[in-house]
Amino acid sequence: MSGGKWTEGRVSGEKAAGKDWAEGQDVFLREYYVGVDLGGTKMLAALISGDGSIIAKEELPTLAQQGEAAVLDRLGSLIEGLLAAVPGGRSVLRGIGVATAGTLDTANGVVTFAANLGWRDVAVAAVLSDRFACAVRLENDATAAAVGEWLAGAGEGAPDCIFVTISTGIGGGIISGGRVIAGTNHNAGELGHISIDGNGPLCPCGNVGCLELYASGTAIGRRGAEQVRRGGAGALARLAGGDPNRVDARLVAAAAAEGDAEASGILREAGRSLGIGLVSILHLLNPQVVILGGGASHIGEPLLGPMREIIEERCLPSIRKPVRFVTSALGSAAGAVGAALLMSQSR
Repeated sequence: MSGGKWTEGRVSGEKAAGKDWAEGQDVFLREYYVGVDLGGTKMLAALISGDGSIIAKEELPTLAQQGEAAVLDRLGSLIEGLLAAVPGGRSVLRGIGVATAGTLDTANGVVTFAANLGWRDVAVAAVLSDRFACAVRLENDATAAAVGEWLAGAGEGAPDCIFVTISTGIGGGIISGGRVIAGTNHNAGELGHISIDGNGPLCPCGNVGCLELYASGTAIGRRGAEQVRRGGAGALARLAGGDPNRVDARLVAAAAAEGDAEASGILREAGRSLGIGLVSILHLLNPQVVILGGGASHIGEPLLGPMREIIEERCLPSIRKPVRFVTSALGSAAGAVGAALLMSQSR
C-alpha cells in the first residue's frame, strides 16, 4: 500500500459499492482508515480506502475552549459523517490515526500536554477506540505530515526528505534512509527549537534564540505589530488601521506586496533566519528534498528567496547541490493523510 499512488476524489455510489471495478479491486473497498489532524483552531479528517484513495475529507473548528470532552465528541461526529460516504460505515473502518501537536504518550494514545488545546493527560485513543471499536494510533502532527508528503505528496519517491512547517511555530518531520525518524517518544523533529542565537531571547520551551522566535508566522506578525506600535506610516500601518493587534504574518506579506519597505525587511530577516536554521539541518541530515509547508510558506519569494540566499552562502556545496526545495503538495491535509498511512502500516 505504501508504494501506491494516492489519489483524491469522492467516490461515487456505484464505485463505493464495488460495481464496475476489476474483481481484484473489490477487496480494497471493504477496508478504510481515517486520518485526523487535530489542531488548536481546526480539526481535519480524511477517509482513505485500502487502495490509497482519499474518499472524503472534512474539517470543523476545534473550539478547544469548550473542553476536551466536547472536542472529542465533535471529532467523533466528524468521523461518523465521513463514514456515511461509504457502504458499511463503521463495519469497514480498520483504524484511526490522529496527528496532533504537544507532548504525546504514543504507546498509550495519550496527549500528555498540548498548549494549543489546553489539554493535560487526555486519553484520545481510548475515547475514539471505544466509540468506533477499532485501533487508534496517536502521532506527532509534523511527523505525520512528513509521512503524508513522503508517501503521497511532494516527497514521493525520496528516501531522504525533511518536512518543515512554518506557521504559528516551526515544526518538522524527518525521513532518513526510507525510515521515519520519530525519536524515543515520537517527539523528534522539533526543528523550531534549534537555537540560531546563543544570546537570543528566552523561548517558552526553555531554550534561547530558537528558530521559531525569528522565522515563524507568529514572529513575523510580532515584528510587524512592533512596527505599527512605533508609529510606522507605511502600507502595514494603513492595512492594520493603526492597530498593532490586527497585524499578523498575512498582513505583513500584503503590505510587502504593496511595496512597504519595512514589511519587506521583516520578511527578509525572517527568511534569512529560516535559512540559518536550515543550514544546520541540512548539514546534520543531508536530505534529497526539503518540503516547506504551513501557512507562512505561502508568502513565497519575499520569505523563501532570502532563505535560499543564506543556504547558498553557508551550506557545504556537496550537501547543498543535491537538495530540492519544494512546497507541500497536500497542503492542510498532509497530517491527516500521514496519520492514516501510519495507522494502515502499523496493522
